[in-house]
Amino acid sequence: MITIPQFLDFPTDTDTKEIVQGFLKLLELKSHGLFLHSQQVANYAVATAIKMGLPLNEVSCIKTAALLHDIGQLSIPNTILAKYPYFNVRERAAYRRHCQAGASMLENIPAFAHIMKIILHHHENWDGSGYPKRLKGVNIPIGSRIIAVCNYYDRKCNPCTRQWQIAGCKSPQVIRDLAGIQFDPDVVQAFFASISNPA
Repeated sequence: MITIPQFLDFPTDTDTKEIVQGFLKLLELKSHGLFLHSQQVANYAVATAIKMGLPLNEVSCIKTAALLHDIGQLSIPNTILAKYPYFNVRERAAYRRHCQAGASMLENIPAFAHIMKIILHHHENWDGSGYPKRLKGVNIPIGSRIIAVCNYYDRKCNPCTRQWQIAGCKSPQVIRDLAGIQFDPDVVQAFFASISNPA
């Protein structure tokens, strides 16, 4: 597991910062593992976005969205989350609603309009087979495309996480194989460049 220096802080607006910190506290209370996962996805997302040369204000938005990308899981019973990834049809449908639930939590906060869209679409796939809106290619927000790769890696390919032990994906090569299908090829390239050379 890599650690990227946290040189991008929360938004400077005090109210916005308190909202982010409040959601993170709720995530930690819900599941310490989910809280740590969000932190790690944010680290990967920042490194990838910087490697792609995105403007710092966009990188900051992506960092915040990555930290909050799973807040919709606050609405999912722990009995369902504990079964990940072995869901039945009803449980899978409930789990998939976390993208929309997370976006709904932020929709009435003007400062989070862009972040809300990133969270809503972080399970869309490059080929249009994802959810909730089946967006395709560059129609998916760049922040969502970055989080998709980082989220997948930390859940299924990072041997430092518990999910790696149960998800069946033992090699990061799977992500490379899914470039152009599930993931944006440019994001995949930048992601692996960032974790091999994070400077």
